[in-house]
Amino acid sequence: MMKKKLILSVLAVSMLAWGLAPAPAGYASKQSLQKINRELEQIRSQKKQQQKQVKAIQNQIGNVKNQQQNLHDELFSLDLKREETQKKLDKLQKNIDSTTVKAVKAQANLDEAIERVAARDELLKTRVNAMYKRGKVSYLDVMMGASDFGDLLTRMHGMKLIVEQDNRILEQNKKDKETIEIQKKEVDTLLVSYKKMFSESEDLKEELIAQQKRALVVQAELKKKEKDLEEQIADEQEAMSQIVMAESAKLREKASFNSVGNYTGGKLGVPLTSYRLTSTFGMRADPFTGRTSGHDGLDMAAPKGTTISAAEEGIVIYASTMRGYGNTVVIQHNNEISTLYGHIREGGIKVSVGQKVKRGQKIAEVGSTGRSTGNHLHFTVLKNGRSVDPAPYLR
Repeated sequence: MMKKKLILSVLAVSMLAWGLAPAPAGYASKQSLQKINRELEQIRSQKKQQQKQVKAIQNQIGNVKNQQQNLHDELFSLDLKREETQKKLDKLQKNIDSTTVKAVKAQANLDEAIERVAARDELLKTRVNAMYKRGKVSYLDVMMGASDFGDLLTRMHGMKLIVEQDNRILEQNKKDKETIEIQKKEVDTLLVSYKKMFSESEDLKEELIAQQKRALVVQAELKKKEKDLEEQIADEQEAMSQIVMAESAKLREKASFNSVGNYTGGKLGVPLTSYRLTSTFGMRADPFTGRTSGHDGLDMAAPKGTTISAAEEGIVIYASTMRGYGNTVVIQHNNEISTLYGHIREGGIKVSVGQKVKRGQKIAEVGSTGRSTGNHLHFTVLKNGRSVDPAPYLR
């Protein structure tokens, strides 16, 4: 920044010195012209270096914007992925709910089977206990203890029922015990599946959150980087503007030694073939603030891209951005008169500093850059560096 300030100071002194120094004559004029050419060469060298710096920062800004676009695409992709993941989570949740129902049912079946086995075991224990209390009694003793044949048949039928019941109890117990083993395995399997699905859903959620956080952090960093670069380029462009102004001043100084063109006075050409006059020279209401202020030229409304022509033959002494006017071209017509063309569209300057132009030659295209409310040309006539009403020059 110190180096930049030093350069700007030198340029400012150079411009001031030209403004105060009288035009030399004879041999002194030749020496002065050589000195101006050397200084002009130095300024243009500085301008070239400054252009490189501006270009480098613009490239960095372009890279940051590309990264931001890629990040925007990534965030959009994450949104789509989040929707897909949410569908997976919804499906997982349904599976989890279904698994939970199955697990509850399996556990209930298991509990019922255990209760049935326990009840049968209790029944068998009761019977064994009763037999134990009665002592050792065989089936033959029961049969032989019948009082008659009818009693025998009754006893035989009763013994058959007891045996069948015991067999059924044992068979049911066997089946329920098998059911218990199956249900236990099913419950265990369902629990493992539940844990796995739950873990999977949590992992998906955490990964999405992590990706979103990373993207937002990078986005914030890129925005800060872009802001810093925009501030840098604003400084560089301000320095460039000062260099261009110094170059213009040197070209004006040089014009005092060389003939700029054949223009010796008289009517200037109208820079637009078709336009609508929206503001004249002098006091007017500022379109931005509404306050009364001076207006140093004519505003000629025309569609964006309309050709702007040189009002007269001369040398281009300025072709860059200028505060308030946006993209601007200034043409020196003679040692006294120059014209300014402001609010040129982006990329609409078609001439370069030092270029000689003819009257009516295309130099730019209408736009709305700078302090402008719509597409138009701001046209100013400068006499000895001061703006004058262009109307008399165009009538």
